[in-house]
Amino acid sequence: MTNIENHIRKKIWECFKANSENSLDPDGYVSEPEYNLIPGIEIEGFREDFEDGSGNELYKKFRAAHSSSALAVNTFARWRKDPSSLNIFGNTNFNTLKFEGKCSTGLGGTPPNLDILLTNDDSIVGIESKFTEFLKQKKPHFSSSYQREKLPQAEDEWWGLLEKVRDGDSQYLDVAQLIKHYLGLRCLNDKDSLSNHKITLLYLFWEPENWKDYEVFRNHRKEIENFINQVKDTSVEFVAKSYHELWTEWDSQNDITNHLESLRKRYSFPV
Repeated sequence: MTNIENHIRKKIWECFKANSENSLDPDGYVSEPEYNLIPGIEIEGFREDFEDGSGNELYKKFRAAHSSSALAVNTFARWRKDPSSLNIFGNTNFNTLKFEGKCSTGLGGTPPNLDILLTNDDSIVGIESKFTEFLKQKKPHFSSSYQREKLPQAEDEWWGLLEKVRDGDSQYLDVAQLIKHYLGLRCLNDKDSLSNHKITLLYLFWEPENWKDYEVFRNHRKEIENFINQVKDTSVEFVAKSYHELWTEWDSQNDITNHLESLRKRYSFPV
């Protein structure tokens, strides 16, 4: 773990302890997943999604105070049973909201899991949530099965990017994961019930209130901007927002004022 990652995780744990009656172990984990939820979010509302997902996430990584999947659940689970009023950059009237949405690339094996998968009558929105993962640079990697002839859904821009970063330099932005999500969303769009839907891949990431003071957050944003420029004008729109930016967009919705207050108590602070 890098020094900055260790420093920020400790701040996250401090904020958790200040706003929860539950305790954390030395690694920042609660003993039960429900202890990681903000007021108003109940585990029975989303447990089935995680049990259907890959990797037993709910009883492992989800228990961390710095869990990106718990951050996503705390933000979106209030709409799990009825997502029709959820607003994602003006997109509403969703029919389905699923956590740990499986989107196979068509190559077999364990399919990539999106933190959230949303659909309505004309749109598919896949959301990848990040909390502290990007604080440590990661080397892009694709298995040997990622070959052009096996991935007919890959557009030239995305395939060119895959070839460019394959086994390339480490980055804060997990480009390989995003490309895999793109391939999965394209396959999902091939299904009869979802054909001709507009597809959006939303990269939703956490930052502290004083993120501009840290080079790691500034560099992360530069890598996001570079990624957007490389895949713009393709069939899958890539959009990146911080959780703070999303919650600010939701401030005009009077019916979720208490929800936003709970999210900010838990997750908005300087480091």
